[in-house]
Amino acid sequence: MNNFDDAMLSIEASLANFTKRLDDDASERLRELRKCSFFDPVPGEWLKLISEQAEIRKFTANDCLTSEGDDSNTFYVVLFGTVTVYCDKKIVGKIVSGECIGEGTFFASGSISRSATVVADGELIVAEIDKTGIARLQSNATVKSYMDKALLLALFKKLQGANRKIQELIR
Repeated sequence: MNNFDDAMLSIEASLANFTKRLDDDASERLRELRKCSFFDPVPGEWLKLISEQAEIRKFTANDCLTSEGDDSNTFYVVLFGTVTVYCDKKIVGKIVSGECIGEGTFFASGSISRSATVVADGELIVAEIDKTGIARLQSNATVKSYMDKALLLALFKKLQGANRKIQELIR
């Protein structure tokens, strides 16, 4: 084996170890979710309950996480890696570690379908959060207000980013 092969094996082992720690250790999962700015408004005791609902999932290059038009029963927090976002088969953005996928449609009331297809760029580790578990937590008015605030802030940040892109296009 050469140095490149050794490095690749080391990276794969490290990712497998990271995934296993996230699966096995709730405090590790909580620590990683805390790094996501979406959860900034959510106090630790509530984020702990959310992290207990999260399932750790691993994807590889070209795996599709969401498809445009599908129902939105889960949202994802990217813990490692990046994804490309497509609308009408055109690239519209990238999502990196510490960011969420699908939070807008996930928290919307009623049946709203996904607005984008999201594909893994390479090795990807995410926390998948299911609507059923969050719905139970959101029955508590305090949790609901924290999650509503988190969603509003996340959507505001996305709107700011969209405004910047529009400004660049009209220049």
